[in-house]
Amino acid sequence: MRQTELHLTDEERELIEAYRVKGLHHAREVNRAHILAALDRQVPQALIMEVLGVERTAIWRTRAAYLAGGL
Repeated sequence: MRQTELHLTDEERELIEAYRVKGLHHAREVNRAHILAALDRQVPQALIMEVLGVERTAIWRTRAAYLAGGL
């Protein structure tokens, strides 16, 4: 199945990067930030699953939530 392309705005990239580096958020939020950053960079889903240790459904749900309502 072909992945739906996801493109973040510059403002969204800055917000996600802040989530990833500051360490002030819950692990679930940080994982979602990592997933969105990886999807924005066109990283293959299989590699995201392997590196982050998440299931395919976590990636699907994160992508769907972003596409439905943004950050």
